[in-house]
Amino acid sequence: MMMYFSSENFDGAHPQVMAAVADANKDFVPSYGEDRYTKEAIRMCRDFLGIEEAEIYFCFNGTGANNFALGCITEKYQSVYCSDVSHLYNAESTAPETFTGCRLYPINTRNGKIDAEDLQKKINKQTGIHIPVPGVLTITQPTEYGTVYDLDELAVIRDICQEAGLLLHIDGARIFNALASLNCSLASLANASGADVITIGGTKAGLLFGEAVVFISPGRFKNIKYQLKRSMQLASKNRFIAAQFIALFHNQLWHKITEHTNGLATYCKQELEKINSSLIMYPVNTNMVFLVMPWVVYQQLLPVARFYYWDTDQQEVRLVFSFSNTRDEIDSFIQQLKEILAADGSYL
Repeated sequence: MMMYFSSENFDGAHPQVMAAVADANKDFVPSYGEDRYTKEAIRMCRDFLGIEEAEIYFCFNGTGANNFALGCITEKYQSVYCSDVSHLYNAESTAPETFTGCRLYPINTRNGKIDAEDLQKKINKQTGIHIPVPGVLTITQPTEYGTVYDLDELAVIRDICQEAGLLLHIDGARIFNALASLNCSLASLANASGADVITIGGTKAGLLFGEAVVFISPGRFKNIKYQLKRSMQLASKNRFIAAQFIALFHNQLWHKITEHTNGLATYCKQELEKINSSLIMYPVNTNMVFLVMPWVVYQQLLPVARFYYWDTDQQEVRLVFSFSNTRDEIDSFIQQLKEILAADGSYL
């Protein structure tokens, strides 16, 4: 049987999420977020964050959520700082700059995390009428390499942003994995980072589709609802996004999923290190493992496993684990890899 470690996007929706969608399909309810499901999901999001005055809006996908969020907190004469490996910078086409009108400036990273020193240098250089005014820093938590900013690292970023007058946006496509890894609440993360806006990813946490954008202090920003419409993220049948988030928060389903997926990545790392400890490229904090793999080895594994060859220059592959993956699959993958490597020791 084929094994899939490409992305959570390859997996389906969690059965409890599917059941919630089916339940929300049984009746007529008001449209455009005026329904009881949306109101309940917003209440649960506020409880999860611990900030009653926060405003929550639901979006279809990650790119839409990021651009809606940034569009609400920027002006067209400003710039947005982001990591040089971020999804926003590398995998959202021209959407961010087109929608916000802002220039994106990449910041150097270490293990996927913003280098605070390089961020400060870039901020110091941004002066003069010919250069966009620094407006926002956006970070990904966890990063595109699966690494996690701890609360102390977030506090350093918060201090830099506050001193420079930058707002902070957190792209949390996998934020539930980060919370499980840090064993902390979203409130603790928000407080440590001083974030103004946080995207809570649902798609990669077992939803069919859907993200939530949380504005910590919405009174600072104008016309958020109109920006949602302008960004083409206003869902007429919003109950079907909201119902999924209700399922995710109910009985901490999000935590059960992420404990499982993070645990699979840790187990995979441990088994790979038994082969060769130098295979692992980055710290394994969440549900992703990056390892060195020659192209010829990757090609031999494709008949039994699907995963991305992430960087040809670095000979880097990415394994991502979702709620449907199992330890048995990892054991099978490791065994296949061992057999290939045993046939030609030059690969190690």
